[in-house]
Amino acid sequence: MDIPAQGDVGARPAPRYVAIKERIALAIESGALARGTILTEAPFAAIFGTSRTPVRTALNELCDGGLVSRFEGRGFVVGRPGEVAPHRTRITRAMLGLSAPVSAEPPRVSADRIARTLEKNLMLALPFGLHRINEKAAADHFDVSRTVIRELFSRYQDRGLIRKDRSNHWTIGPLTARDVSHFFAIRGRLEPLALTDSAPHVAGSEIARMRQALDDATDDVGALDADRIDALETDIHITLLAQSPNASLLRMIQQSHIALVVNQVFASFVGPGPFEIGFREHAMILDFLVRGSHTAAAQALEEHIRLSSHRTRQRLMAISVFPEPELPHYLVRQSP
Repeated sequence: MDIPAQGDVGARPAPRYVAIKERIALAIESGALARGTILTEAPFAAIFGTSRTPVRTALNELCDGGLVSRFEGRGFVVGRPGEVAPHRTRITRAMLGLSAPVSAEPPRVSADRIARTLEKNLMLALPFGLHRINEKAAADHFDVSRTVIRELFSRYQDRGLIRKDRSNHWTIGPLTARDVSHFFAIRGRLEPLALTDSAPHVAGSEIARMRQALDDATDDVGALDADRIDALETDIHITLLAQSPNASLLRMIQQSHIALVVNQVFASFVGPGPFEIGFREHAMILDFLVRGSHTAAAQALEEHIRLSSHRTRQRLMAISVFPEPELPHYLVRQSP
């Protein structure tokens, strides 16, 4: 399976602290929060229905901008030190221009909502050496609790994507040519087996849909976007196999898909053009299935994986001359 990159892996909503900071800044500039007012984290956390972490970040940035100053190490005061005597005032929603209770934090974020983006970011680092993953920084990046991040990391660890080093730090990479060969060897054995189990149970209408989607895509490969390419790959290497009753087999296949990050990174530099040949191989697999030739389809899938393995190893070599992509700050490159 040749999978190109899936767009901007770093895109995400603005952090919650930004909204809090802007609301406090407006209240200061309007005079609703008078100079000398002592600001602490707890009242703002209660008003905005959030933890103290985004409030702390907002106040620190306001301090850096000169709107507030640190107050005896226990909070902040509006204005600069010595301008007016500090005084404590009950902070209300009205002061912040909020007429009703609001939440500056969205409903509880589930792991599934950020899983796709987080996994893409992690896999993007794989071909570029060993990276340490900062759990707290990842939680701050996505503005979620560390519990959510740990839940996802546990999933990735089960799949073999990430691991813990001797110091109990999360790490990922490096992905070597030998790793690629081993993963593809596993896929070459297991995916045809899963297809043989699954194919008799896949509806003919579903196979016809896949074939039509492939035809539509190959008519103009250059216009393919990341979502459509991902859908085509999912059809062949996930959907077609999913009816196998052997859950352990499917889990092992999923783990071996890690090597495909090479194709994602390669495509991010060169576009979808080089992947057209893989789609022609997909067409052969589907054509055998349309005719009910399940054994021939499994053999065609095995040959596709063999050819894809060779292409992927070549692409891994080519990646060595590409500039390392800019990664989120929670991924830290480690020295060899």
